[in-house]
Amino acid sequence: MAACPADQEPEGAHDAEGSSGGEGDEEAPPSDPEAYAREARQAYEEALADLRDGDCLAALPAFRKVRRKYVYSRFSTLAELRIGDCLLKLKREQEAISAYRRFVRNHPSHPQVPYARFKITQAYYRRIPEQWLLSPPPSERNPRPTREALRALRRFVSDYPDTEYTPEAKEMLREVMDILARHELYAARFYRKRGALRGALGRFRTLVDLYRGSSVEPEALLEMAEVLEALGEHEEARRTLERLVEEHPESDEADEARERLSGD
Repeated sequence: MAACPADQEPEGAHDAEGSSGGEGDEEAPPSDPEAYAREARQAYEEALADLRDGDCLAALPAFRKVRRKYVYSRFSTLAELRIGDCLLKLKREQEAISAYRRFVRNHPSHPQVPYARFKITQAYYRRIPEQWLLSPPPSERNPRPTREALRALRRFVSDYPDTEYTPEAKEMLREVMDILARHELYAARFYRKRGALRGALGRFRTLVDLYRGSSVEPEALLEMAEVLEALGEHEEARRTLERLVEEHPESDEADEARERLSGD
């Protein structure tokens, strides 16, 4: 799990959202900048101590106050980021996603944008129902949260291939791909058992095209080749077996594919 990043931003940054007012705490530009900076730092560090102690119920309103009250300090911007951290710890994932997205939108050049983007992927990942992580999901369950997590993770890994957060993002991406691939495999087998071979073939194709590299890809390719043979699509069945041997040469399914190919 990624820890809170170091607090980095040039002094004097102005949080546009925090300056919107309406709650009575926002101040005019400080007449004593040094005292203002000390007060902002103290308020921020007190809220940060609550966050690190796990007391997000105290930290969240404190960070919101820093964001509103000290809009001429870098701590207002940092508080905006920490609001997302609090919401995520409180398991309010959708609100956390919105908070991190606001941070990215308001401060696109901030050095902590990669951190905020990574935390967005974590929030999407945490929205996946626990039972999807523990067992192959029945076809009737809604895969939408898992697909949203997949899109967010793919974007992050593509945009940030070399950050300190990328290895964890790649591991989450592999898990999410496996969840969705198992979902497609379940559906393909469901259709196949009932003789709906065209329906089964469509689900196998979705699996091997969209979730390439998943742990169930070898067995999906082998079963897809069997369905293609049953449908009389012999040339495509052969190409599918050849892909299995080429991409997964050490798998048990590749051994079976080699035997079938040598017998043609």
